[in-house]
Amino acid sequence: MTVANTRGLVRAAGLAISVAAVVWIGSRFAESGAPDLIRRLPIARWTLVVDILAAALAYATALLAIAFSWWRLTAALSVTPPPAHPILATWAATQYGKYLPGNVAHYALRHAWSRRYGLSHAGLGLASILEAALLLIAALGLALLADARQLRGLSMLDPRLAIALLVALIVFLGVALHFARSRRFLERFHVPALPPAGTLVVCLVCCVAFFVIAAGLLDGLAHARGFTVEAFAMLLAASAASWAAGFVVIGAPGGLGVREAAFVALAGGALGESQALLLIGLFRIVTFLGDTLLFAAGAIALRRAGDPSQSRSAS
Repeated sequence: MTVANTRGLVRAAGLAISVAAVVWIGSRFAESGAPDLIRRLPIARWTLVVDILAAALAYATALLAIAFSWWRLTAALSVTPPPAHPILATWAATQYGKYLPGNVAHYALRHAWSRRYGLSHAGLGLASILEAALLLIAALGLALLADARQLRGLSMLDPRLAIALLVALIVFLGVALHFARSRRFLERFHVPALPPAGTLVVCLVCCVAFFVIAAGLLDGLAHARGFTVEAFAMLLAASAASWAAGFVVIGAPGGLGVREAAFVALAGGALGESQALLLIGLFRIVTFLGDTLLFAAGAIALRRAGDPSQSRSAS
């Protein structure tokens, strides 16, 4: 079996998991009484629309933290640091590609468009790997260190074990990078030197900030709907863990279905299944609208920036 066939099977399997998760979410939504819960919400419909739009704007702003970390990674991996605004706009505009089947189009588009600013294939590839690793470390770290005791499936997790797992993950990444440097693997594949530790720490902080803001939006939606959330840390752990689940399932467009199913499975016990379904359903609308706003802003910014190749040829 060729590599291309293997990739196709992996993506098809991920898409099948996404479809199955969406079907499961839909059936549980209908059976849990969530539609009745929507009808009984003590707010006007226009208020709900305003809340969702405000949350979408806040979510789009939170995504800029990841866009900033992407620019810092590409700048650290380039001989000549690229301009900030076009790189941020490219990340924003291409992020919408994650909703296409396969959940990899945003990486391909970002890579191709960023080449216009003089970034190398090797540097962009390593930046994507580091971004994915930092996002997963942040998500898993928050899921393990936050209040996971209220989550179904993680209630028996010892906090000391969680800290040990997180430290082991970071140590493993550090050893792998040190081994790659010592064996000159990076030079062998013409990959630039790794970013300094300070840059990686800043990027990790940006990733953590994104997840904290996302959990804050979930908490705000819950309180605006009159739901009872006993601990913000529980929402933080559930949302970070469910994001990681949607991220690792290759082929699920934007983690659709997988993220929602993981959140309900984890937080359904603490929130109640109907409330968890309604909350994560509203949050999916918020994230989709937030991605749309960010895509529009990035596209406008790229259009105003013009074609960098023409500016170089003119000079």
